[in-house]
Amino acid sequence: MIKNFNELTKGRFAKERADALSALTAAIERVLPENCIKNVLKLQGHKILCKDKEYDIESYEHIYLIAFGKAAERMAKSVLDVLSSAVPNTKIAGAVCVTKEFKGLLPPFVKKITGGHPIPDEQSVLAGEEILKLAKETGERDLTIILISGGGSAMVESPLVPLKDLQHATKVLMESGANIEELNAVRKHLSNIKGGRLLAHLKGDVLALIISDVIGDELGTIASGPTYFDKTTFKDALSIIDKYGIESELPESVITVLKKGAKGELLETLKEREYYEKSVENVLVATNFDAGSEAVKYLKNEGYSVLYLGDAIQGEAREVAKVFGGVAQSAYAGKFSVNGFPFALVFGGETTVTVKGSGVGGRNEEFVLAVLPFLSKTKAVIASIGTDGIDGRSNAAGAIADSDTLILSEEMGVDYSDFLRNNDAHHFFERAGGLIFTGNTGTNVADIGVLIVVR
Repeated sequence: MIKNFNELTKGRFAKERADALSALTAAIERVLPENCIKNVLKLQGHKILCKDKEYDIESYEHIYLIAFGKAAERMAKSVLDVLSSAVPNTKIAGAVCVTKEFKGLLPPFVKKITGGHPIPDEQSVLAGEEILKLAKETGERDLTIILISGGGSAMVESPLVPLKDLQHATKVLMESGANIEELNAVRKHLSNIKGGRLLAHLKGDVLALIISDVIGDELGTIASGPTYFDKTTFKDALSIIDKYGIESELPESVITVLKKGAKGELLETLKEREYYEKSVENVLVATNFDAGSEAVKYLKNEGYSVLYLGDAIQGEAREVAKVFGGVAQSAYAGKFSVNGFPFALVFGGETTVTVKGSGVGGRNEEFVLAVLPFLSKTKAVIASIGTDGIDGRSNAAGAIADSDTLILSEEMGVDYSDFLRNNDAHHFFERAGGLIFTGNTGTNVADIGVLIVVR
């Protein structure tokens, strides 16, 4: 899973580094589509079983498959594998898969589109057109299986504004420090697909299997909730823009659409009452909690005293880093409630970065970089990654560091504070060592981190 594992497990803390990286690997493997879908989707005779719901294959004229997001290809393959023994390809009347990178896992009858991420592009709009086209083919006696994972907000789009304006608005929101819920609240109100609007184009039964990449696993936020009701409004979207003071930075078309919607001149996103009138089932198949629990299990088996901090760590990356740095120092000094050493913290969630510099990096790399001055006063290792293998706009999954990293970087003439000031964590770890490379993992449940403290 971690391509440069051997390179990252050297030095005074080689064992602790290896244990941290192995725990992160176990976490990712737990939420790979082929492992989590088989836990919720079963085939029994001519029935598809999904938790407490049954779908009689023989009662449907056609089955359609729509998959989009970072985990789309492996999710689609996993579902097709489950169906293969009882559902002939001829009964699958249409299938579209949209993801960032294909590995050749799907049969020829599946239409494959590479969508843009993290900023939507022309391919994202093409993907939206193909999905809406397929959706409009569905009939009352059909079943549509929709596979949703993080990244879908950018990869699939049918915008209410020119694409270039949507691209600019997305970039401004991301760099303002807006969290994923806020970002998606705005995007939902600039789209014909998001915020439950995809359901308006589908007839028959809909089964959506979802891998969550958002804190709280809010179905209306994951990939901007194409198959779920939306709790936010046009007015909320405008409030978010006002909160970050970015109206002057956004294209006129974006503000015009949102203000028209706020006045009731445009149709709102799908609301709760309308949602429950539809024949749709949304099922979570993997979450950050699942991944974190697996990391905890691994470290306990390796003899660590483990504290799990849950799946909702959030905030500005460099500020959250101060908390974890303080915990590392307190634990090392015997001033933190620890049930013996070696001690490990496992945590999940997703921080944000307000970009002020011109460097390269992601939230996980910046988080680890900001912990360095605290670690130098302890005996500890910290690692944090994006479970999709992509940390922001870098090509790394995240970073790992230990109590010697800061000292060694200073000996190399590399000043961590300059890189932190410039939001350039990636190039710091490129020079000092510590970037974690997994490539595209094929899943996405936000971020997972591990802090290990020894005496």
